[in-house]
Amino acid sequence: MGLVKNNNKNTHVIPRGADIKPKNEFSINDLEEKETVEKTHKFEYVPSVTSIKVDTKIRDMVNTLSLIGYGDNQKEVIENALNSVINNMSIETKRNFENQYQVLENKTIKSIKKKLV
Repeated sequence: MGLVKNNNKNTHVIPRGADIKPKNEFSINDLEEKETVEKTHKFEYVPSVTSIKVDTKIRDMVNTLSLIGYGDNQKEVIENALNSVINNMSIETKRNFENQYQVLENKTIKSIKKKLV
């Protein structure tokens, strides 16, 4: 019992300085309002222009397809070719493609959002 009692009568108060108070105070309601504002502001993914490296043979093939009417420009020719390949996939391959595409698109969206913050 002697260990629990403090028999030292020479205790003194340590000065702590002025009370610290926050500049701005908020309540739980303020946080909830902020969350609802953030939920209403939705991010819309818009694909941006990018480039890919191809050799001159592929570039010339794309330009040739454009010249003979398979598209008005290189982008349209490539888009038409990709759509043709995707439309001719088996159901299982198409499902696999869509899953992989969704993963890559989500990764792109995540990196864009990261740059915006």
